[in-house]
Amino acid sequence: MIETVPNPEKLADILIVDDKVENIRFLSEFLATKNYQVRKAINGKSALTAIRFNPPDLVLLDINMPEMGGYEVCETLKKDPQYCSIPIIFLSAGNSTEDKIKAFAVGGVDYITKPFQLDEVLARVQSQLMIQGLQKNLEDRNAALESIILDLRKTQERLEQSERENQALFNAMNELVVILDRQGNCQKVATPNSYLMGLKEVAQNGKNIVDILPPSFPWLETLENGLKNQSSCDVECALIRNQIKLNLCVSFSPISTEKALCVIRDISEQKKREEALHLIVEGTAAKTGTEFFQSCVRYLAQMLKVRYAFITKCLDGEKNRVQTLAFWHHDNFGENLEYDLAGTPCQEVVQQGKSNCYPDHLIACFPDDEDLATLEARSYQGLPLINSMGEVIGHLAVLDTYPMQDDPIRELVLRIFAARAGAELERQLTDAALKESQEQSEQLLLNILPSAIAQQLKTNTGVIAQSYNDVTILFADLVGFTELACQMKPIELVNLLNELFSSFDSLSEQYGLEKIKTIGDAYMVVGGLPTPRPDHAQAVAEMALEMQKAIAQISTPYESLQIRIGINSGPVVAGVIGVKKFIYDLWGDAVNIASRMESSGEPGKIQVTDTVYERLKHQYHFEQRGTVEVKGRGEMLTYWLNSKS
Repeated sequence: MIETVPNPEKLADILIVDDKVENIRFLSEFLATKNYQVRKAINGKSALTAIRFNPPDLVLLDINMPEMGGYEVCETLKKDPQYCSIPIIFLSAGNSTEDKIKAFAVGGVDYITKPFQLDEVLARVQSQLMIQGLQKNLEDRNAALESIILDLRKTQERLEQSERENQALFNAMNELVVILDRQGNCQKVATPNSYLMGLKEVAQNGKNIVDILPPSFPWLETLENGLKNQSSCDVECALIRNQIKLNLCVSFSPISTEKALCVIRDISEQKKREEALHLIVEGTAAKTGTEFFQSCVRYLAQMLKVRYAFITKCLDGEKNRVQTLAFWHHDNFGENLEYDLAGTPCQEVVQQGKSNCYPDHLIACFPDDEDLATLEARSYQGLPLINSMGEVIGHLAVLDTYPMQDDPIRELVLRIFAARAGAELERQLTDAALKESQEQSEQLLLNILPSAIAQQLKTNTGVIAQSYNDVTILFADLVGFTELACQMKPIELVNLLNELFSSFDSLSEQYGLEKIKTIGDAYMVVGGLPTPRPDHAQAVAEMALEMQKAIAQISTPYESLQIRIGINSGPVVAGVIGVKKFIYDLWGDAVNIASRMESSGEPGKIQVTDTVYERLKHQYHFEQRGTVEVKGRGEMLTYWLNSKS
């Protein structure tokens, strides 16, 4: 017996469309916590493809996207009768009346202005889904009513058929057909070739319907109601006859006000297939990834009674090589492997994107496929796995050591699971691509901002700034850079700066300091933020001395490089301002003084303030320079940092 794993039912399927990956992740993580099924698309064209492949219950649609904007996506959907009823909520940074009017004019049901509150988004989503649910309920009721009317018309048409046509049909049927009176007594057995075990004999004895079928169901009441209303009905039941369980479908159709035609069909095999299919669907519903693929191939092999079943994914764009994601080998899972498609029955399925079946003599058709000979496979059927863009991304196949008979149920089951496996594989590939994109974005952000500030920026769209009572700032500047720029080609100059500043970046990481920025040939670094540390002045001093060593090792064809360095300690404010081209920067008088220490210094020397000197005088060798005129501060006593004690 196959056990199913319970899965909380999702409230609705929501498609988020936005070209900003961080927006998609932010919304999808929130809605997922509210038990919604969330799918993602990063542009308008992908959104249309995803909707056509599997229409969602609601779309959250960004307006400003490259190539195809939100307005165009909405207009396209509203023109298509198949998708025009999907509610679309626009998300936009625009807040003008014209933007909102246009959004509703193209078919949007709501408009949310960025930056938005998550509770507001949730409330509007719930409101639109409730409206959609009410509309769907009304449509379902109308459809049910139309179905009833259609059934009545078909019944009337059947009653108008001639007796001769009915008799010819009955003679060709395997069902047991009897004529009953109002009391349920068998008046006539219409089909002489019934194969239903024991039922025909019982009916021929003139028994009542309750003697033929299980007495637990109110057959006589059903018959009476059918004759009274002159309507047909179908009832399913099960009974044990000769120690064999039979699943039956019993149909009552009035012939007159006093007689009815009773048709009894054996649907045991159909029920077995339906129950097995239901079991497979339920058994894989709560699974993802490897667990899903393994469940898929196992249940397929067991239900279709084949020896092997497997699922693959394509490993290259030319679709020449695949890797198995799960392989069911008779009674256990086989080891996943990679193989070339050339010379295998899988090649046509993957490269041509179509279903293919070899009902027998498989090894003779593919004599170079050694694996088929090892498996002793005689028959094969495979279907491609298609993503929402219509591309083949893998395939699903079954093999057997016996010939495969023509079976529409097998074809149906394989198509159902090829669709499910394709969707799961696409989800995995999309998640992997999103993860890679997120990691690249994270790394790019960390190259620009400190880690702690980057984390704040993800959730805080306002000003991010913090005061620090005690940090140490270093400014460095190349001496004679202007003259050097006149002597070198631009690309040579850029390469020189890159080599120099890259070595400085390595030093900042080595000493746990935060690089702030480079401006032309100037370099700025700070110690003691965003994470405070007591030895920030010492770390900056160490880096300054190492910077002198680093620049001494870099030579140019023109002249030796020299650098001026200035250092100061004190309070600052640090943070990120603005909404574009973020930069983490410092403000405060301590920053200005550090800059003046560099600009008023001398080539090849490190000038520090009295504040820095007092902190480090017992650990480093200093030389008093004397007083220096500092712009905006007057005369200040400064020192040269020479070496470590």
